[in-house]
Amino acid sequence: MKTPRYFSTWFEGWPELVCLDLDGTLVDSVPDIAGAVDAFLVELGAPLAGEERVRTWIGFGATKLIDQALEWAHLDAGLHEEAYRLFLLHYRAHLTDKSTLYPNVKALLKALKHNGVPVALITNKPSVFVKPILDHFELTEQFGWLLGGDTLEEKKPSPMPLLYCSESIEALPEKCLMVGDSITDFNAAKNAGFKCALVTYGYHQGIDLAALGADVLMDDLAELLV
Repeated sequence: MKTPRYFSTWFEGWPELVCLDLDGTLVDSVPDIAGAVDAFLVELGAPLAGEERVRTWIGFGATKLIDQALEWAHLDAGLHEEAYRLFLLHYRAHLTDKSTLYPNVKALLKALKHNGVPVALITNKPSVFVKPILDHFELTEQFGWLLGGDTLEEKKPSPMPLLYCSESIEALPEKCLMVGDSITDFNAAKNAGFKCALVTYGYHQGIDLAALGADVLMDDLAELLV
């Protein structure tokens, strides 16, 4: 296929590396995450937070998610360890019950693979959950790297996970792309010197993505292939 217009403009060809976020970018995982949050809240005697509220908390990693839920429910921060344990137990048991792939995920990955572009999965989700989710959607083999929030010493918005991948194949940061859905992904890309594409349909944490200054804001991943 011919080189898509964004890639032609940014890289004068296909990128040397594409890094993809998981939750809110490739997979709508909120229903299962929210179920796990509500499960630990009930166990601790608190009301249900509900899917729409939990949707606004996602993007900073599981530890921050638990903190936000405890604060919302007016529960003691000292309950964090127990809440986290309950959350992990429930989420592990219901990891992909209701999660769904967003449109054109497989089309994008197929095009990148066909054109020899290395692809990394970089998420702040605990790494123990990453491969099982990708296995469920039959995506695992598309990625050269699977980095969770606890894989390296730092996670997004640190540039470390992005640069870990680019440096391992000697890719120039300015020839690399980060695709995500939040300010966390934007800042990781900016800090690493990568181009940044953000999707509008993910988990924005209440932030106006248009104000961030990403290289492109997309309603569909397929826009990268036009």
